[in-house]
Parts: sequence; C-alpha cells; structure tokens
Amino acid sequence: MKKILIATHGNLASGAKSTLEFLVGNIVDITCIDAYVDPDENLIDILENYFSKIDADDEVIVFTDIKGGSVNQKIIQYTMKPNIFLITGFNLPILLELAIMDKKITVESLEEMIDICKNQLELIKIDMKRESDDDFLE
Repeated sequence: MKKILIATHGNLASGAKSTLEFLVGNIVDITCIDAYVDPDENLIDILENYFSKIDADDEVIVFTDIKGGSVNQKIIQYTMKPNIFLITGFNLPILLELAIMDKKITVESLEEMIDICKNQLELIKIDMKRESDDDFLE
C-alpha cells in the first residue's frame, strides 16, 4: 500500500495534507506530522509509532521541509529500508503526482518526478505596461 508522510516544522504538513485532500480526495493514505507545535508531543515518539506500523509491502514516501533540518535529521534513521523514500523540500505538484501515481515507486521514477516538479517553481513577471487584462497570462 502506498503511504505518504509529510513531516515539517510548524503546521506546514497539515496545510499540505489539507490542500492535497481537497484536490484529489482521500485516494491515498496521508499522515502529517506538525513538529514542535505541541510542546507535550515528542517527535521521536511520534516517528517510532508511525514507522512501527509500516509493513514490508508498503511503499512510503516521506516529505520533509528543510534538508538538514531537525525534522529531516530525525527521520533519516527510519528511511534505511528499500520501501521507504525520503524527499526533502517539496511542493504541491510533487504531492499531487505521487498521490495519483498508480505504478510501483522506484528511485528512478522519483528522481524523474522531482526534476519535472522543480520546474513548477517559477517567477512570474508581469508586464506593467500591458494594454488589458486579457493578455495577463500571455
């Protein structure tokens, strides 16, 4: 079974999950961890609990917000299995692609998807001299 874990500092994870489910519904198992929001919650305990329930036939894609950040560092130790993939620095297009993807996940397919989704990040330059709103996206 394909599972997606989104783990971030603050509430970014729950926001990403909410947006993804808004767009595609509940077609995939998505878990979010909003790290350091509740001072009574221990990130290591939450991760232990999550990864203890992963079966050998599960495909787990883990998304973290900052490469080398504390959340990313704590998750790395759980990703040493061939069925668990860690992607750091993510955007909505890659979440959407993975949610609707129906083929087996491989390192190669993830690398290709990352390359495609990186190109979704772009500065939109608006010509302030344009004649009308009709040509806004041209």
